[in-house]
Amino acid sequence: MADKPKGICARLFSRLGGMILALLAAALIYLAAVLLQSPGANRQEGLITEETQPPVTRMQAATMNDARELARMFESRLPVLSGYQLSGQGVNTSHDGATARLVNLYYNGVTLSAVQPATAAPLLLHGDLDVELRSDLTVLNLPAVLASRGNARCLYFSDEAAAYALYAPDAAEDVFLSLIPRLSWVEP
Repeated sequence: MADKPKGICARLFSRLGGMILALLAAALIYLAAVLLQSPGANRQEGLITEETQPPVTRMQAATMNDARELARMFESRLPVLSGYQLSGQGVNTSHDGATARLVNLYYNGVTLSAVQPATAAPLLLHGDLDVELRSDLTVLNLPAVLASRGNARCLYFSDEAAAYALYAPDAAEDVFLSLIPRLSWVEP
């Protein structure tokens, strides 16, 4: 008779754990949908929703090896990989008819990209990768989405100012995920 309450508690905690995992999976799906959504998707029947951020201006395009200078040129903080040799490039591009700034930081076998505004995140997509729903991934205290196929891996994350992608075309998962703790922000 004493075992009956333990069994009920075990089932209750099991169901509660399942519900929590389902909620986390739903949150990740929502995050992926928001991160990958184009601003053009906000247009419905001739109505355009207001953008919360002003449009970005064109930046001076350049190639350089100084992360802080790239952040100044980008006019926003940039994630960087500590302890790796950097080569960077910043260019102007467009998304949905508006100006966007794109910075690529090249490391040995890894590319870290940033685009502003954050609504231009589709410019960072690697279309041949499959999204994995995982609740354990955060990058610089931001929720992240992992996409992979074979040994190609990409980690997408964003904040209010920009969207970011850490891409490795050929890396084992454990090696790729070991890069996350090496990321830090460089302020302009």
